Amino acid sequence: MKDKVIIIGGGIAGLAMSLFLKKANIESVVYEQAEAYGKVGGHFVIHPSGVQMLELLGLGEEIKQNSHQIVDFAVLDQNNKPLFEEMGEEQELEGMPHLINIARFHLIDVLYKKAMELGIDIQFGKRLKGFTQNEQSVHVTFEDGTEEVGSILIGADGVRSKTRELLFPFPSNPLKYLGKTGVYGMIETEKLGALKKYFTTETSLMYFHDNFNFFVSKHHPTDTEISWSLITTEPRKVAKKIFEGKPLEQLKADLAARFEGWEMPIQHLIQATDHIIAKQLYRIDLMENYSHGRIVLIGDALHTADPNAGMGTTLAFEDAMYLAKMLRDHDYEDAFYYFEHDRKPRAKKVFHSANLLDNLEFDNVEDYAFFNDGINASWEK
Repeated sequence: MKDKVIIIGGGIAGLAMSLFLKKANIESVVYEQAEAYGKVGGHFVIHPSGVQMLELLGLGEEIKQNSHQIVDFAVLDQNNKPLFEEMGEEQELEGMPHLINIARFHLIDVLYKKAMELGIDIQFGKRLKGFTQNEQSVHVTFEDGTEEVGSILIGADGVRSKTRELLFPFPSNPLKYLGKTGVYGMIETEKLGALKKYFTTETSLMYFHDNFNFFVSKHHPTDTEISWSLITTEPRKVAKKIFEGKPLEQLKADLAARFEGWEMPIQHLIQATDHIIAKQLYRIDLMENYSHGRIVLIGDALHTADPNAGMGTTLAFEDAMYLAKMLRDHDYEDAFYYFEHDRKPRAKKVFHSANLLDNLEFDNVEDYAFFNDGINASWEK
């Protein structure tokens, strides 16, 4: 692969894709619809194989300095009692490859700085309008009237991917309401006052109750900020006006009310948080085709991973590494074939892994993507 690759989407998947292509000596241009990166978004848990992908990019130390390594993890009920007695109060993960929790803006910053260091072209304010392809190239148009021609196009533009929508039009891969809502919060710990001590320990906390789960953890080596998320099962979609469109103070009051009488002061944590994102969650079914012609999808544009699997970011890093390696070693047709053939079993496992937190049943463990799954991925062969 010698000619320029066009990447649609300059988020985590797109930046990782450009970096792995650079590692494979393949030039790319990244087109991002936002005007600039900013302190937006929530937090991500990245599994061990995702951490390994970052280390392959030479970013291990930068990530360590900008994330929280999850070495202690507690699964608790409303009385702060462990849900699984065999785990004890804390589930020790020191014997396993580590997971990390990291804020989206910290992760973007690390990837973007590396891209700038390597001279990768990233163009902002570029919203995809359409594309055509022929035997030699892909011709791309943007809503600002500009155009681009490249050898292949990689859609890394997220859950609501415009690339996927154009490549596989409805009803081929319809975006469906997942049956869940997500609320993501980030707070400066000084706003918690005396309650800071409950949430700035090294232990990451997961709570289960009725139809929701709540996660709270540090996301940085310092304790100046922490992040939390609330994933709720809502079989019937909630109207926007009473969820995403609800005034912040009213939304916080409604969320906090769920935790009245709990042992941990989660009520106060939510009420003190000013940076909150609330959204309905969507996904597509497992895709049969990952590409068509010279156009291929990666990351959330391809998998739309359930947040209960906690592996969307990890999948994106794995996709980027493996696709870049295939393009390094093969022409695009073979590369796309191997990418789809070899990644499908992994995607299927991640798809099923969300069920673990939906029903807390651990039968048929071979069907799920656990913490250390996929850790042996190699760039060399």
